[in-house]
Amino acid sequence: MLSTEDFRTRVQFPPPPPSHVRPNLTVLAVALALTLWAGDSFLWAEMGVEPRLPTVCIDPGHGGVNSGAKGPGGLLEKDVALKIARKLKFLFEERMGGRVVLTREADADVALDERTSIANHNDADIFVSIHLNASRGGNASGSETFFLNYQATDSDARAAATNENGVLPEEALKGGDGSQDLQMILWELAQAEYLEESSRLAESIQAELNGLFETENRGIKQAPFRVLMGARMPAVLVEVGFISNKEDEKRLSTDGFQASVAQSIYRGINGFLQKYVRQRSPGSVSGGVDSGRRAD
Repeated sequence: MLSTEDFRTRVQFPPPPPSHVRPNLTVLAVALALTLWAGDSFLWAEMGVEPRLPTVCIDPGHGGVNSGAKGPGGLLEKDVALKIARKLKFLFEERMGGRVVLTREADADVALDERTSIANHNDADIFVSIHLNASRGGNASGSETFFLNYQATDSDARAAATNENGVLPEEALKGGDGSQDLQMILWELAQAEYLEESSRLAESIQAELNGLFETENRGIKQAPFRVLMGARMPAVLVEVGFISNKEDEKRLSTDGFQASVAQSIYRGINGFLQKYVRQRSPGSVSGGVDSGRRAD
């Protein structure tokens, strides 16, 4: 067996390469960083680590015995929300190749708290709940995107939360045993880390939806939507249109307009993922390439 000294004596190592052919470590480091940032799957494979594509949880509002809002022509919120969610799922799977989880695949009852639990269980990167709005006058039109806050932006936002929650969260939690405040604090802590990203996600989606209805931008708002509480990721609720408005209802009933809504939400989510999504180890969340295929 060779000793360390014998090894050094008998084994001749080649001299180092001249300086002009030595690799520039700075250039290599920059190139590696740019490649990783771009999500190059070949390089990840060479390193033995696969890039993690985003997981999106899409929540079609209502379902089962809970029909949600009903339009003057009989259109039901739960049916349109599910159709748009399915089209959105198709877009993500075909264009981005990411993983999509629907909180309901059919006309089924799913509790509000269970919907974010599904997102948390599947380690989703974002949660998007799809709904249709309603107003008493029937003249309101356009889309709105909400993120969580326990103080509603205005009376309209509070009314929207009341419609979707059935009752407001603080009313639902009344039990007389002092547990209400604790529950609200726990919900707030769960989502607080992601409020800024939720706001950015809402902005990105709303910017894409603004052109669909040819109405004044209704903007993004905050409200105490129970379905968003407890989400451990950026979470928003999208009211894609007013089913109580005859014109909105007519458009929302068509397959083509539903596809346009899904396209707009997809572009908003994809833009957010490319700019703001948190990087996770061992692989980064890599954005998709839009192939231009239509969601039929």
